[in-house]
Amino acid sequence: MKNKLSRARRFALLTVAVCLTVAAGISTPFTPNTGPSILILGDSITWGTEYFAKSQKLIAADEQWTNIVIDGQYSRRVAFPTPNASTKFSGVKTFKKLSDNGLKADAVIVALGSNDVAIETKEAVYELIIRDLMTTIGDVPVTWLTVNRRDTPAIAKRSILFNQVLVRLAPEYPNLVLEDWYSKIAKRTKWMAWDKVHLTPSGYKARAKLHRRLARDLFDRHIIATTPTTTVPPTAESPAPTDTSPSTTTAP
Repeated sequence: MKNKLSRARRFALLTVAVCLTVAAGISTPFTPNTGPSILILGDSITWGTEYFAKSQKLIAADEQWTNIVIDGQYSRRVAFPTPNASTKFSGVKTFKKLSDNGLKADAVIVALGSNDVAIETKEAVYELIIRDLMTTIGDVPVTWLTVNRRDTPAIAKRSILFNQVLVRLAPEYPNLVLEDWYSKIAKRTKWMAWDKVHLTPSGYKARAKLHRRLARDLFDRHIIATTPTTTVPPTAESPAPTDTSPSTTTAP
C-alpha cells in the first residue's frame, strides 16, 4: 500500500515538475481553413491527458477529423467575469484566438471550470461565464465535461454548484451535451491524484479514452447537423376514377 502511495506521489511530483518546465500548456498544430475540425479546450487536466496518454493519437486512429486540436493550459478558466488582459488563461479568448488563426471548430469538447470554482464562489458568475463561452463557440455541437475538484470541502461544494448550473442551462442550448465526469471519477478513486485535482496515470488513460469516445459521438452529431434535409412535397390526391362503362336499363 505504501509503495502504491509512494508511486502515486512520485507521479504527481513528476507532473508538477513537467508542468513547471513547459508552463503546462499545449496547443497542437492544425491546418488553417480546413476541416472538419474538433477542438478540445481545457486546462492542465487536458494538457496532462495529451502529454501522458496521447489523446490526439487515439482520436486520429478513427480517421474522422481532419484537424484534432488539443488546447490545454495550466490554470485556465472558462472566462474572466471582469476585464482581464490574459488570453491563454481564458477559454473564451483562446477560442477567439484560434478562430482568428484559421481554426473553424466544427465540434468542441469543453473541459473547463475547475479553476473557476477554485476562485469564484457565486452561482451568478458561473452562469455568466458558461453563457459567455457557449455564445463564443456558436451553433456547433458541444460536449462539456462536468467539474470534479475536491481539494478542499468548500471547493468540492462549488464543483457541485457549477455542475448544477451547467445542468440548469443545458436545455437552453440544443447543441450542448453534458458528460458527467464528476460521477464517473467518484466511483473510481484510483483515477484521482493525491492533490484531489489532477489524475493518476490510469486516470489520464481513462480520460484519453473518454475523449476518443466523445470525439466519435461529436462526429456523428456534426454529420447530422450539416447534412441538408430534403423535404418531399406532398403528392396531390388523384381524383376517384369515373365509371365510364355503359349503363344498363332493365325493361319493366
